[in-house]
Amino acid sequence: MAIGTLLGVSTGVCLGMWRRGRRAAFLSVEVFRAIPAIALIPLSMLLLGFGMGMEISIAAFATFWPSLIFTTAAVLQIDHQLFELSALLRLGPLQRCLKIILPAIVPRLLLAMRFAIGMALIASVTVEIVANPFGMGFAMMFAQQSLNPSLMQAWLLWIGLLGYAIHLATIRLETALARRMGAII
Repeated sequence: MAIGTLLGVSTGVCLGMWRRGRRAAFLSVEVFRAIPAIALIPLSMLLLGFGMGMEISIAAFATFWPSLIFTTAAVLQIDHQLFELSALLRLGPLQRCLKIILPAIVPRLLLAMRFAIGMALIASVTVEIVANPFGMGFAMMFAQQSLNPSLMQAWLLWIGLLGYAIHLATIRLETALARRMGAII
């Protein structure tokens, strides 16, 4: 998830800042984001084989697109006066990104991250069910094939609890960042 989110956010900031890049990438973004991450399992199996590499690549692909879309939209909604201020202060692209863009889009980035977490969990469990002989999804399917519905339901509950724990951790991160941003402003 971290890989996909980091790549999505950095690409989203670039596309949000540069109109020509956004126009040039429009068709590619729209075509590739329409591909379900799960549809890449056969290709990932050929390229990466079974194991964590395949699961990581599918989860990164699944989280890249929402991070990219949310970030691009967030950058486009920044008040243009802030960009005029950055030009007046003669900030370079990196300084503009660090001092103006990222602080302005933090709330939307956290929303994108929350959405990406769900996508990563769905992709990971699905990969484990379909093609990775390790992990919670595989254990759940093994329990189902062993005609052990109580163990299968226990794994399902565990996956739900894990998703909820990750959600709570994200909310705590949001709260901590909001307090920090409030202290800075």
